Amino acid sequence: MSTSYIERSRGSCALHGALATFGAIEGVVPVIHATSGCGVQYQQGVTQFGGAIPACAAWGNPLSSSNITEKHVVFGGGSRLREQLKNTIKLLQGDLYVVVTGCSTEMVGDDIPAMTKEGREQGWPVIYANTPGFRGSIHRGYELAVHALIEQLPGIPGPELPPEPGLVNLLGIIPQQDPFWQGHLLGLERIFEAAGLTANPLLGLGHGIDRWRRLPQAALTVVTSPWGRDGAQLLEEKYGTPWVELHGIPVGARATGALLDALAERLPVDAARLAAYRQTQESWFERNLVRIAPQYYAGGFQQEFALVGESGFVPGAAEFLVETLGLIPKLIVITDPLAEETRDAWAQPLQSLVDTFKAKLAFAEDAGEIDDLLRASHAELIIGSSLDRPVADELHASFLPVSFPVANRLVLNRGYAGYEGGLAFIEDLGSALLRGRSIKLI
Repeated sequence: MSTSYIERSRGSCALHGALATFGAIEGVVPVIHATSGCGVQYQQGVTQFGGAIPACAAWGNPLSSSNITEKHVVFGGGSRLREQLKNTIKLLQGDLYVVVTGCSTEMVGDDIPAMTKEGREQGWPVIYANTPGFRGSIHRGYELAVHALIEQLPGIPGPELPPEPGLVNLLGIIPQQDPFWQGHLLGLERIFEAAGLTANPLLGLGHGIDRWRRLPQAALTVVTSPWGRDGAQLLEEKYGTPWVELHGIPVGARATGALLDALAERLPVDAARLAAYRQTQESWFERNLVRIAPQYYAGGFQQEFALVGESGFVPGAAEFLVETLGLIPKLIVITDPLAEETRDAWAQPLQSLVDTFKAKLAFAEDAGEIDDLLRASHAELIIGSSLDRPVADELHASFLPVSFPVANRLVLNRGYAGYEGGLAFIEDLGSALLRGRSIKLI
């Protein structure tokens, strides 16, 4: 019998993915039906490494937990959940309450749908999501949370409502698992607005459940990672909403222009307005590239790099580093747990880039395996998570943390999507390359 394990995982469990998603929606109060450790692990192992520092920083809405004990594991925790839900609604004001489950209550077999139905019969706005850790990673938890909202949210209109012209849903960016999630959504929202469209980002930015109730009215859903597919497919099945998948967020001018072209093919846009926006932004972007040229050559920016991160970021970042900045790839590692067929599809746009430079493309979650790949790459620059810093130090390589887990870095609205995001990426990258170098001041 063979066994395998993942050393120092770069993601957490399904329960934590659901908590991160619901916590990013204004007015939604999660109620954890699990042991006390599940909530503590979320606070200690996810929030402090997803850009929010310190661990006790306020994140979303307050968390409520049934904190079941051995007694409830043996005899069932339905009564405990009923009590906790009632007390939560008394103490915490919310537009929606969501019961999320852990492993122990799922194994016991507590009837969560019946409990939430009982709550709705009393007039409480409550739904549920079955999110035990054994159902998968934090990414799967995001999928389950999105699915629960689409299927159960009170007040979502039926398919008879006509689409709202120009309204575009955004799915696939996972709060905290992507430390730059809010900045990425802001960047995408700016791009859509420039095209005369209305973005429906659903998470963060003060958005509440009213955004989710507009889901069926969208003319299109844009998916930025494989983890948005499930929700997009469900919307298509229920409401006929078409969807398009990007290979990660667009970073810089080239990728943003391609996104604008894709939107123009599928939705009615003001062609003159769009052309003027692109011309202005691309000219501005080029002028900024010219500004960094002296430092680029004097500082030796053209280095061999290794890029480690998730599928929603790595393809766009890799293309930007190579095609726009002229850096040389040695190793590209995608760390989220993709299915085999998804891996093949996601590798395709990176394959020509990898083949051209004889670089290595790998899919790996295990920290030990990734460490070995990094050592073998002999990269001069490592762009990854804080788990990769020790190897960067060992190789005397420059280091930039951009993927989960990120320690010792505070991220608020910073993001790498779009024209502005590409310049922000250059700023962070340049700072990492220049850090530690001696500069003679005259």
